[in-house]
Amino acid sequence: MKVVFVAGIHAVGKSSACKTVSDKLGIPHFTASQIIRDEKSSAVSAESKLVTDIAENQRLLVQGVSRLLKNGQFLLDGHFTMRRKSDGNIEPIHVDVFRNLRVGGILLFIDHPENISKRMHARDGVLHPIEIFQSHQEAEIAHATYVANTLGLPMATLQAFDIKGMVKAINAWGSVNSSITRSASQ
Repeated sequence: MKVVFVAGIHAVGKSSACKTVSDKLGIPHFTASQIIRDEKSSAVSAESKLVTDIAENQRLLVQGVSRLLKNGQFLLDGHFTMRRKSDGNIEPIHVDVFRNLRVGGILLFIDHPENISKRMHARDGVLHPIEIFQSHQEAEIAHATYVANTLGLPMATLQAFDIKGMVKAINAWGSVNSSITRSASQ
C-alpha cells in the first residue's frame, strides 16, 4: 500500500494520530496542506480553513504526492470535503483525485461535534456553532464512504485518537496488499 489516506474534518485529531503512528511504525506522514504549500506557497492560507480554489489545490496535491510516492508508503492527512471560502458551503473532492493520489486505504476519524468544536476553539481561537461541525462531519463520512465504495478501497472509521485501531488497520492492509503483490508476481 502506497498512500494511507487519513481523513476527517478539521480538529478531529488526524494530525496527532498520524504523528504518533508515524513514529511507532516508521511510516512518513504528510498533510495535504503541507504538500500543496510545498507545490505553491500561496495556495493555502495559514489563517483560514476555507479554501478559495479547491480544484487547483487538488491538482497541486496530486502533483506533490506523485513526487513523494517515489520514496515509498506514507500517511496522507487530508479531507474528502472542504468548505468553500466564497460561500462556506461544503464541496466534496472529486473521486478521481483519490484515484490519482493512488490511495490504498482510508482511515476516517470522527468525534462528537462538541469535542471537535472545543478543540478547534482551543487550537485556532475560532468558535463556530456545533451544527457546522455536525453537518461537515456528516458530509465527510458520506463522501469518504462513496469514494471507498467507488474505488473498492478498504476503509476503517475510528473514534478520535484511536491509535490502536489505526495501527491495526494499517498492519492488516499491509499484509493483504503484500500477499496480493506476491500472488501477482508469481
